[in-house]
Amino acid sequence: MQHAVTLAIPCPDAAAAQIVQQVIGVDKELRPHDVHKELRIEGAAANTVLHVTMHATTLRHLRLALNAFLEDAALILRTMQAFQRSGAEASTEADGPLEQGATGVAG
Repeated sequence: MQHAVTLAIPCPDAAAAQIVQQVIGVDKELRPHDVHKELRIEGAAANTVLHVTMHATTLRHLRLALNAFLEDAALILRTMQAFQRSGAEASTEADGPLEQGATGVAG
């Protein structure tokens, strides 16, 4: 594979970097013969960096794979931020005990 790109993505912490790595690692490349991706976590605590290296046979494949990766990573990080905020708020909303078999608080 003759074309490559390397990214260094700063993450809020090691757990966030690991989640991004695990979620993206589940999806296999659509064209494994044309694109190869490596993800590596470096650092700890607030200095965690997710290193991504992509190799592709053509610039077009590299551009498409990179664009898809960046969209996925941004979605994962935004989702984690949204659930962190709503998780803190949700614990104060459910004041009373749930009834057996209930799945939430109505009204």
